Amino acid sequence: MDGMSAREISYAFAARSKAGRAMIRSIENLTGRPRLIKMADGYDVEVEQGRDFWEVMQERYSIHLDIPPEELSRIPSEGPVVVVANHPFGILDGLVLGRLLSMARPDFKIVANKVFHKAKDLEEIILPISFDEDREALQTNIQARRSAISFLGAGGCIGIFPGGTVSTSSKLFNRPMDPAWKTFTARMIQKSDAAIVPVYFEGHNSRLFQIASHLNENLRVALLIKEFDKWVGEDVRVRIGNPLPQEEIQSKKGDPKILMDYLRTETYKLSPTPIHDFSYGHNFD
Repeated sequence: MDGMSAREISYAFAARSKAGRAMIRSIENLTGRPRLIKMADGYDVEVEQGRDFWEVMQERYSIHLDIPPEELSRIPSEGPVVVVANHPFGILDGLVLGRLLSMARPDFKIVANKVFHKAKDLEEIILPISFDEDREALQTNIQARRSAISFLGAGGCIGIFPGGTVSTSSKLFNRPMDPAWKTFTARMIQKSDAAIVPVYFEGHNSRLFQIASHLNENLRVALLIKEFDKWVGEDVRVRIGNPLPQEEIQSKKGDPKILMDYLRTETYKLSPTPIHDFSYGHNFD
């Protein structure tokens, strides 16, 4: 998998067993992966010619951003910034977040699953984290946090989905929501004076995905390609909030959980359709 291109991304390597990897790859290939690969074919030539990776991928998949033009300027063009976002879709919101940040400023990185760091197009942008429960994963995450803090210290911008997993309903027919946001992000904020900008993605994955998520982890990740495929040619509604008040951030820095609950709630408050229940979605930890 080392040296693969971004168009070859698969979640098969998230499985712990050979059988699990085979199942995921089979489902991906039946639910849109070949079409997505074909649509991206040749993107690397455009990138090598100097075009922005995120812009090229947006064009290849005909993803249209529904966002008020004035909101993009809410991401400061210089100085340390942490952009936090809900994670309702998987691939789509990662791609769109990258596009938004590339439009706002050149110096950014995104904290994401280590599988994306293996794509040569993304290795300089992705700060890899692991959701495995072993010593290697711990070291990966410690290094990612150190790198993020150092990058912020140099005035860079970090994008992150603090929930750490795609939004899932706590019960089968509840509204899909992020779980409690992980304190990994709080530790970055505690050690920097970064501006915090919330980004809200409207929508969620299908009910089929929600049901599969409660049945089997491999089936859940196998459907992420299908969930992305249905957005080809569609409008994605995004809202960007103003940088959150520093006095609020400072007053909550001492308690990582309180800080992350505050950031999560402020992000969901950006929804054009008011959300009245901010309860946690399903937690897979």
